Amino acid sequence: MTYNSKRLLLGTLVKGLGDAVRRGDPLAAERYRRRLRLASEQISPGDPLHDVLEKLLHTSGQWVVATAVDRGETEQQMLEIIELVIGLLKS
Repeated sequence: MTYNSKRLLLGTLVKGLGDAVRRGDPLAAERYRRRLRLASEQISPGDPLHDVLEKLLHTSGQWVVATAVDRGETEQQMLEIIELVIGLLKS
């Protein structure tokens, strides 16, 4: 898979995760998280995107296991990280 197609796949998965979070759908979010984890394994540790994706995966994991009442703060953090990832993917 080429560099650009990897970034396109990552962008699609990140946006899908964001949509699942906005809908409050933890099952869909978990599916996107699994796919995103697999796709992010291709990003080298030296790439600035690597650390941000790790943070996103960690935060989204917290969101998935949290009760609906406790998701507010985690949701906001995750949406901010998603915006950061999308910005990095575009650069």
